[in-house]
Amino acid sequence: MTWHEVWRKHCGSLADHFPPSQGDKLSVLDLGIGPGVSGIGILERRPDLWLVGLDFSSEMLRHARRYLSLAAQRFPLVHGDVTHLPFADASFDIITHHSFLYLLGNRDAGLSEMFRVLKPGGHYVMLEPNRAGSVTVVPRMKGPFQFRLSMLLWRVFSTGFGQFARDELRALLGKHGFVCERLDETLDGLGFIAVVRKPFETSKEQAF
Repeated sequence: MTWHEVWRKHCGSLADHFPPSQGDKLSVLDLGIGPGVSGIGILERRPDLWLVGLDFSSEMLRHARRYLSLAAQRFPLVHGDVTHLPFADASFDIITHHSFLYLLGNRDAGLSEMFRVLKPGGHYVMLEPNRAGSVTVVPRMKGPFQFRLSMLLWRVFSTGFGQFARDELRALLGKHGFVCERLDETLDGLGFIAVVRKPFETSKEQAF
């Protein structure tokens, strides 16, 4: 459903919000990478990055290895749980994910782990479903039928798991110490792109 150019480019557009590389390659952790499309799209956009993909599902990682082969790309894939990330403190310059946080049953534990493994000053860039969006925009969206169908299914599926209101998402991220830089609507209002960072100081008492 997501293995087509429009979806892959949209996933890749998350990288437009990453900081530029300075010297060494920036390290990126792509959470809930699923079949690998988001990581492939990001590296097509920013080949100067070093990316690791993580997913809880072994089956999804099997699909990801197949799509990596089709895309002639290689990057590490890790089987792991976001609530117990298998990485040291301050391991990554950037954390990213596409349609992942809304699926987490324990968002607090996941966000605490993301905060831990992100370097001070590092960025966290995500796309999540917007509760205020309307499914009526789907027929008018640009792209092939497969893309519009995936948007329709995403909207219906995310309704069951929990979409985010703007203030709710900002408050949740602030609770875990992240400082919001941008929170913009995307996908004709169906989603949000949030760009936040981990402050250089370690206190989680941050005002939003």
